[in-house]
Order: sequence, then structure tokens, then C-alpha cells
Amino acid sequence: MRSGLALFVLAAALSVLTPRAAGAQQPPAPVLGVEVTMNRQDPSIGDRLLLTLRVRHRADVAVTATPEAPASIEFGKPAVTTFTMPDGAVQTTVTWTVQPFVLGRVRLNPFPVAWVTQDGRTGRFQVQPPDFEVVPTRAPDDTALRPLKDPVTVPGGPAAWLRPMLFVLAVAGVLALFIGAGILIARRLRPFFRRIRGGIDVEPAPVPLTAEASARESLDGLAGMTLIEPAAFERYYGTIAAVVRRYLSERIGFNAYALTTEELDHRMTANGVDRWQARLVGGLLERCDAAVYAHRFPDPASADHDLTVAYEIVELSRPGVVSTGVIPHGATA
Repeated sequence: MRSGLALFVLAAALSVLTPRAAGAQQPPAPVLGVEVTMNRQDPSIGDRLLLTLRVRHRADVAVTATPEAPASIEFGKPAVTTFTMPDGAVQTTVTWTVQPFVLGRVRLNPFPVAWVTQDGRTGRFQVQPPDFEVVPTRAPDDTALRPLKDPVTVPGGPAAWLRPMLFVLAVAGVLALFIGAGILIARRLRPFFRRIRGGIDVEPAPVPLTAEASARESLDGLAGMTLIEPAAFERYYGTIAAVVRRYLSERIGFNAYALTTEELDHRMTANGVDRWQARLVGGLLERCDAAVYAHRFPDPASADHDLTVAYEIVELSRPGVVSTGVIPHGATA
């Protein structure tokens, strides 16, 4: 009996003395401090308040909080910031925008703050936001009207000038529609009124199309043409060759269609055309023949340059143009 009592006393003593001998201590609480504040205590209806939660905790701990918004209170999205304090602890700050829409004293519901450590331990506790009083903007015996608050600028909204500008544009569009309709009706009724007055409706004489205008009109039709298929290249260079030969025939006075490129070069020189201009025409027509008959197609940039050369030939062959001896880009002397 005595030996059993002695063993029980020894075991109790070891259970008390062993942790102290090993130097073991209870781990500190993961959360070191909590503070919840409200930036104003006497807001008006619709004012925006800032509810701020500051949690001081160990570096290996993460915290989250989710407040519950009553029906008469609107909560904005939380803004979370963290920074390390000089003692090595971390402070997590969570800020909500609170907007009350009820008069009198407001007591928000307590909400939970949850924490989790890196080794998977979790926990939670409740925090109570401070109360605040929503005060009316007028005294109980005040019956006088007062101006409304200034309008609030909403980020991302349309500019202030946009609405009157849209109205002006709408009015201008309606006026343009009426004016266009009036012009069209007047043109349709002009012969009728002339017959009533006994007048004769004389059509204006057509303006004759010059050789240069005709050549330019044909070349303008090739601008922006997509050159991928062989048929497109043949039409493109065939048109350039036909326009140049037709223009030279009308401008210089000989049948350029019946001459080869070499014969055309000699004939142009014999008719007083500068030799470098004749060679410019000959080089362009040789490239046209190569594309149309030999199917040697250049790249689109070279094809666009050949169209520019055709325009230059029309301008250089214009009556009264004095040769300066300057060779256009891409031509050879």
C-alpha cells in the first residue's frame, strides 16, 4: 500500500517537472490584437462612412472578415492592406464603405473574423462595430425648403457636354433631312413649273472628256485593286498598257497600238519626246508585256509603283509641260 502511494506521488511530480526541464512553453495566440472603428459618429442619411477593422497577428497567419449588412445599410466592397510592423508582427487592415438609409441610432450586427495558420490550424472570433447616430439634416421645427446637395460625379459616366451635343446633332439631322427632301422635290417639280411659265427646259451641254481626263479616269479604276490571282495581274497591266498607248496616240498623233515597244521608242524620239521620257514609257510597257503575255508578275509594291509611273507619263506628256530632265522615282536614264 505504501509502495503504491509512493509511485503515484512520483508520477505526479514528474508530470509537473518534465515540461519545465525541457523548456516548453504554450504557443502565443495567432491573433495579437483587434481594433474596429468608424470614422464618423453622426452622419446624415446617405452619407458614406468608413468601417475599419485592424487585426494584428503573427506573420504565418491570414485573416478574413465578412460583415453582415442590414436591410437599411449598404456595404461596399472591402479594401484590404497588410504591412509588417517593426516587431515582426503583421497588421491586416480591412475597410468597408458603409451607407445608412435610416434615421436614429444604428447598431451593426457583430461579424466573424476567421484566421488560419500556415500549418492548417484555424479559428474565428466575433467583433462588434461601434454604434453611430444618423441625424436628420433639419431641425424638428424647421419647415423651410433648402437646396438639394450638389450632384455627385460618377466615374465612367458620360461627359456633361454629351447630352446637349446629342440634342444638337439630332436637330441638325432633322433639318438636313427636311432640306434634302425640299431640294429633291424642287428638282422634280422644276420641269412642271417651267411648262406652266411657257419656258423651255434646256439641258446643259455635256463637258467634253479630254484625253488626259480619260486616261486618269481609267487609271483611277485600278487603285486599290487586289493582285493575287493571275487574271487580276493580266487585267491590271493590260489596262495600264492600253491607257498609255491610247493616250500617246491621242497626244502625239500616231498609232501607238500598231507599234512594238522598240518601234514606239524610236517614234516618240523622232516626234520630239525626250529620250529619257521615251525610255520611261518603253520600260513600263515591257513590264506590262511580261505580266500579260509571259505571266511574270511582280510583287504588289512594284505593281503600285508601275501605276504611279503611268500617272507620271500622262503628266509629262501634257501639252505645254517643259522637260526638266528630272527622272521620276524608279525610272532609268
